[in-house]
Amino acid sequence: MTGSKIINSIIKGGRVLRNLANEVDRVSDLSKELQLSKSTVHRLLKSLEMSGMVMQDPLTRRYYLGPLILELAAQPGIAHHGLTLCAFSEMKRLRDLCRETVLLHIRCGVERLCLDELQSLEQIKYTGGKGVSTPIYTGSAGKVLLSKLPDAELHVILENLTLVLLTPSTVKDKETLLTEVMKAREQGYAMSFGERTPGSASISVPVSNYICPVALSVLGPDNRFSSKMMTCLDDIKLSAARISNKLKDLTSTV
Repeated sequence: MTGSKIINSIIKGGRVLRNLANEVDRVSDLSKELQLSKSTVHRLLKSLEMSGMVMQDPLTRRYYLGPLILELAAQPGIAHHGLTLCAFSEMKRLRDLCRETVLLHIRCGVERLCLDELQSLEQIKYTGGKGVSTPIYTGSAGKVLLSKLPDAELHVILENLTLVLLTPSTVKDKETLLTEVMKAREQGYAMSFGERTPGSASISVPVSNYICPVALSVLGPDNRFSSKMMTCLDDIKLSAARISNKLKDLTSTV
């Protein structure tokens, strides 16, 4: 196959996978949705099946996402690699501008997971820890992540949360947490001071156009960063918008 044919096949394969994820799982339905012949769809499915990306139920003849897809999705660093790639240059820009630690979080159940982190350029710094999970009710990132959930899902999470005080500044009750989440939703950002680590300050904004809520944050020592947090806000929002646009372009190609 020539290079262009290989690329076209990969693009078509990606479209097949996206439709399977949306429960379009029969050859005839995929053919109609993708505007491809049934023979082409069948060939793509068999190739994806050989790679472990697709599997077929021998009784119903329906196709489903295969074990390789599920295995990759179970590893956050791999599953969200596209997000971290889209965010890296803007995270570096922010780190160089603010000189503080820049973090990227997603929601995982009732936790927030730090997908990526670029540490502060200063000698004295605070870090979140790449790959570290923290209760979602703590910090500015948690409030932003919760603010992007539909109300029904948000209330289910709040009902199942057990608030444990990590520091004297950790949110102590669910009513206060809900108020702060609603404030973050209204103003488009959230701040926190020492909720997870005493002496720290952070500010977070949401990133859009992704499969789950994403928060972009800047974190630093309270005595150095709190006075300049709001001056960094416009730059943080600009970076979040640029990342969101990259994610939109990324998904529109498949």
